[in-house]
Amino acid sequence: MRKLTALFVASTLALGSASMAFAADTTAAPATADAAPMKMMHHKGEGKGGPFAGLNLTEQQRQQMRDIMKESHQNRGAGVKEERQALHNLVASDSFDEAKVKSQIDTISKAQSEHMLERAKAENKMYNLLTPEQKKQYNENYQKREQKMMDHMNKMKSKMATEQ
Repeated sequence: MRKLTALFVASTLALGSASMAFAADTTAAPATADAAPMKMMHHKGEGKGGPFAGLNLTEQQRQQMRDIMKESHQNRGAGVKEERQALHNLVASDSFDEAKVKSQIDTISKAQSEHMLERAKAENKMYNLLTPEQKKQYNENYQKREQKMMDHMNKMKSKMATEQ
């Protein structure tokens, strides 16, 4: 069960980060007198983005989203990499200190929780830049992504059950 929970959290973070990457696209768009709607670039192919993909954002919305993402990245504390390395060092030691490992896991969990909170704040700011039609499309994209994740989780769960 822990493996499934870890897999779910990791996939949620990965997919959430992908949607943020689309919003943070910094490619220069041609300047036009009227702010015509523009599609965001898809680096992974059509239909593979997060909920912000394919919303036909205006250049102004795109710029505001870039600014939100830039601010969000600046507010983020040090990464979890050092904390994971510390956990690895505890696991790879000659003796196992359960109390230290639990403490390190709590530290990592807190850092991940803070990261998710900052990301959620940024996504909320970006969501509130959308028009009602774009919000509808965003919510549809989100539901499709959730269904895809649940299908994948069920597939992994059944695969694990058959292997045991």
